[in-house]
Amino acid sequence: MAAGPLPWLLTHGTAALLFAALVAGGMGVPIPEDLVLLSLGILAHRDVLPIALAVAVAVAGVLCGDTALFLTAQRLGPALYEHPRMKKLLPPERRERLARLYARHGGRCIFVGRFLSVLRGAVFIMAAVHGMRLRDFLLWDGLALCLSAPVVVALGYAFSHSVDAVAKGAARAEHLLVLATTAALLAVGACAGCACGAWPSARGDARKPHTPKTETPVSTRDTGGFSKESGSDLLSRAVSREVPSALEGLTSVFGMGTGGTPPT
Repeated sequence: MAAGPLPWLLTHGTAALLFAALVAGGMGVPIPEDLVLLSLGILAHRDVLPIALAVAVAVAGVLCGDTALFLTAQRLGPALYEHPRMKKLLPPERRERLARLYARHGGRCIFVGRFLSVLRGAVFIMAAVHGMRLRDFLLWDGLALCLSAPVVVALGYAFSHSVDAVAKGAARAEHLLVLATTAALLAVGACAGCACGAWPSARGDARKPHTPKTETPVSTRDTGGFSKESGSDLLSRAVSREVPSALEGLTSVFGMGTGGTPPT
């Protein structure tokens, strides 16, 4: 096994220690989150921890660390922009783009940001600065975490004899997971949109055969993914368009992804 923090975590790791490591990593201490999650899976495979406890520690530890970071940034608020480094990193034009991004996509930025290790902390901090409510942050971060944390723990459990290879591929696994999740959401949104659009129409025709049907144009005004129109509009627009749009907005504003240039 290669030298690094992973052997130490496996030798001295306990549920309490790994929980504390996840909380500290979420607050900015340079502790690789993926390595701690892999350690939980490996220790579960070695019967040091029950697998259920390992997953619970993973989810709770990461969520507590994310929440502590969010609350700290929320307390600082817009005053964070007055720091000289922040003024250079985020000039007024970039701040306006950030404000529009979070006003439109809010929670979807948190969901996508959880899978982007390079941007994760910045995405959470900016969400707090721009006034996101704690309960909305916990909802979207928790949803993404329930997908990512068990997968990384399971990788450590299933491939405990090839730890080095799994550690190198953990980040790639998270990227593949967000792509697979987005594709699944697109498919579910499209199918549910078709079903929800057809079923109420047929039921309405059966109940009111003599009532003339008036066509009402559906509003195309963007509502950040929480439409007040029909269920099909909610699913197809919020799921099929908003998550990919949030990813595109994040990579554009923070200068990451294809064609992006890092901020100077």
